[in-house]
Amino acid sequence: MKNAGKDRRTGQGALRVNTLRLCIDSYGCDIQGRFYSRMSGSAVSFESCGELLLRADMLFDESGYPQPFQEKRSFTKEKKRCKYCASPRELCSEEEILKQKGEFCTMDVTVWSRRRAGWQGSILYPDGTFISGFQNEMELLQKMCGEFSERVPGS
Repeated sequence: MKNAGKDRRTGQGALRVNTLRLCIDSYGCDIQGRFYSRMSGSAVSFESCGELLLRADMLFDESGYPQPFQEKRSFTKEKKRCKYCASPRELCSEEEILKQKGEFCTMDVTVWSRRRAGWQGSILYPDGTFISGFQNEMELLQKMCGEFSERVPGS
């Protein structure tokens, strides 16, 4: 536990502004739970992997961080997206987020960039143990589900 509270890359505080604390409450055919971010004032609930990705991407778009490297187009009227913001407004304290735990599993996902129309980042356990890096959302979900299946009895 000597890594607890430290970012693997920088040795700074555990939760950077671009980190999502994933609190997975159930895992079966899909995942259910909530995530916390310093850019969000409250928990964001999700009922599936797809909803997790969509809600997190909306949060990133609204806060302008991490910067998207392509402009999204839509045929419907959408909310105005925030331009890139190097220091997004923090609405929740690191201490409050660190208290949150999922009933099934807890992970911290740091999204370093959103290049090539996808996310790139790293996955860690709350104690700072590195799980894996990822180059896109599909790889993120594969790595997460691999970790989850190790926790399910008889798998």
